[in-house]
Parts: sequence; C-alpha cells; structure tokens
Amino acid sequence: MLERVWRAAVSAKGFDGVIVLTDDERIGRECERFGCTWHWTPGDLPSGTDRIAYAIVRWYPEAEFIVNLQADEPLVPGALLSRLREALEQNLDADVATPVAPITDVEDVGNPSVCKVVCRDDGTALYFSRAPIPYSREHGIGELGLYRKHIGIYAYRRRALERFARLSPHPLERAESLEQLRLLLDGAMMVCIPTDAQLIAVDTPADAERVRSYLRHQMML
Repeated sequence: MLERVWRAAVSAKGFDGVIVLTDDERIGRECERFGCTWHWTPGDLPSGTDRIAYAIVRWYPEAEFIVNLQADEPLVPGALLSRLREALEQNLDADVATPVAPITDVEDVGNPSVCKVVCRDDGTALYFSRAPIPYSREHGIGELGLYRKHIGIYAYRRRALERFARLSPHPLERAESLEQLRLLLDGAMMVCIPTDAQLIAVDTPADAERVRSYLRHQMML
C-alpha cells in the first residue's frame, strides 16, 4: 500500500519530490526497497501535519507548497494532488486546499470513520466533524445531497504549515481527532476541492478488503 501511494504521488505534476516521514524504521527499510527517500521523525508528534512541519523546518527551507498525503489512501490519483496545488496558486488568500466528495451511502453519514464537512457557498470550509453534519431537526439525517465527505489530504502554503506547528492542539481537534480543526479554528481559509475520485482510506482490515474488491472489479472492466 505504501508503494502504491508513493507511485501516485510521484506521478503528480508540479512537485519537486516525494518524501516519506515515519517513526518506524521498518517503514524506512520498505522505502529503501522501492527507492523512496525517507526521514525518521519523532514518535510523539501528535498528527501527520505536525510530522510534516517538523521535517519542513529542518530539511526543506525552500519548500513553498507542501502536500500532506497519508499512506492509507491507496486509490489516490496523482492528478488530484496537482489540482490541490493549482487551487492554492489560483487563490492567494487560501491557506490550505483539501478534497471533498459527495456522500452516496446513507451509512457513511452516520459512520464516525467518515469525516463530514460543511462548506460556505464560496467552497471554503465552515467545520469538519465525525458526526452527521448538517443535522436535520425534523429527520435526523436529511437528504444525501446535503452531505460531503472530507478526504484527508492537504496542500499547505508554507506559512500555513508553520502556523499550524506554532499552535497547540485545539480541544475540538482532540475531541474529534481531526487535525484540520487546529488551523480552521484559528481562522485559516481552507478551500474544499470537489472530486469524484473513488477513494477508500484504509483504517481497518475491512477497509483493506474494500480496496482489494474495488481493484479486482476494475481489472475485470
């Protein structure tokens, strides 16, 4: 899975390099097997973005745009990563660009493993939550067309990443276990980029099997 995500990242246009950051030397050895550059980072960093901020400050002082791509997104297309960078280049006020997708299964609305996002009319994020948002007072979960799934990939301007690192984790960030809330609640502008890419984050063995089933189906088409 790690190699698959790395190859997708390498295929993205507009970036100078792809680096794996980890606190586990076994992952580092796997990176060496397929030829990926990696750095060891401390295990006590509270989130993936903290890990990236740690690396950028120490080893990449010239980096202007940085994408946080977790290795649990084996179906990510490289073109989506390029779109996130382009969104920051086109919107000079934006601090972060991140993808969102329609929710098509009502079970996902109530699933806390699926992060939901509510956006302003201009496409910037209002709030992220593991709870069903928006919540219909009359029906509980309302029409599916109201719901958007957040995909945990982030393109940062360097200034935003440095700002993130200076901030302490927010109580709501801790409560929801959603690192993006740290910057959002500090007033950062996060642009949500719609995508119809079929992405399945692998958080459980069941998720891994869903990816395998999807890939088998694609091979048969």
